[in-house]
Amino acid sequence: MKIMLNPAHSVVHLTMRFDKTELAVGSGVLYLKDNKTYVVTAWHNISGRHTETLDLLNKNCSIPNNIIVSMDVEIKQGDFVGSTRISITVPLVDNNKTTYFIHPQGYPKVDVVAIPIDLNNVYTMEGKLMSGENINLPIQLKSKQPHGLELNIIHIQDCEFKDYDIGDYSKSLYVSDDIFVIGYPKGITDYTGQPIWKRATIATSPQLGWEQQEQFLVDCASKEGMSGAPAIYYSRDGKINTGNVYYKGSKPITILHGIYVGRLGSTSELEAQIGKVWKRKIIDEIIDNKILDFLSEELILSNSCIKQTINEEWPKENEGYANELLNDKTSYRYYFLNLIMSKINGRANKEKVLELILEYAETLKNGIKQ
Repeated sequence: MKIMLNPAHSVVHLTMRFDKTELAVGSGVLYLKDNKTYVVTAWHNISGRHTETLDLLNKNCSIPNNIIVSMDVEIKQGDFVGSTRISITVPLVDNNKTTYFIHPQGYPKVDVVAIPIDLNNVYTMEGKLMSGENINLPIQLKSKQPHGLELNIIHIQDCEFKDYDIGDYSKSLYVSDDIFVIGYPKGITDYTGQPIWKRATIATSPQLGWEQQEQFLVDCASKEGMSGAPAIYYSRDGKINTGNVYYKGSKPITILHGIYVGRLGSTSELEAQIGKVWKRKIIDEIIDNKILDFLSEELILSNSCIKQTINEEWPKENEGYANELLNDKTSYRYYFLNLIMSKINGRANKEKVLELILEYAETLKNGIKQ
């Protein structure tokens, strides 16, 4: 028997660090697929870069190389079932490779990652003695201790609704429906480590997507630190309405709909607080493909590589293409820019790529005139 059907137990607090230096805080969720455990969170949390511009987020230009994952661990001994909060150190780079999976779609960038967690592995739990001395303690997330004591973690799937007779409820999520984003705004928590529940209203159609991507927008008064938090439907009364079927059960109902990755274009607290949620299916696609991210120093392509791609993709049969592209009133510039960004898997700042495209077009135009 699991401790509770409370999805908050599957939410994790993340502290992104460079060695021992703390850079930022964020949120995540423990996800189970094919009997393996993952911490799912936002890509920009782990990479330390802006999703679109690829600019470094830390003011000192530091990049995370490890994270502290604080999570609930289920404790069972005989008839007793309870939980405690622990924190483990998870490396983001190992043997000169990243340790987390990204989505195969390089552009537009999918702002979600999955970090494998081996429950049988021994992780480091950092602690401090009363004297102030720092110590490292080994801990295994799933184990059987002496005297019948068992440890295990709680995945979001452990809390989810299991009656599939009503079909896939996620397809019945509509504009104006309420969901919750559960995470750590501004890193706020207390000694219990419990996350904060933020109510969100579906602001755009999940079925239509947003910007032709597997995402939708929500109206939510979120803050920094919520990026990577799970976006869920939750009914304490056990009620669910798919539009075709109304169901009333005896236990709370939880359904994961996706990962919240932050607000759109906000520069002040007074702006409309519209946030973005990547759909749940994105998580499964990331795990199924198991593509490791680039190391930070390898992520950004050199100008020469970008110029080579521009040259390879330039339509050689169209002598007037340079003039059309330099005319910003046509759609040529937009289409060619997105073509190049797709070919290089988004591994450059879009404005920089456009600058190189226009430079190339200008060179060809002058060459034609000569």
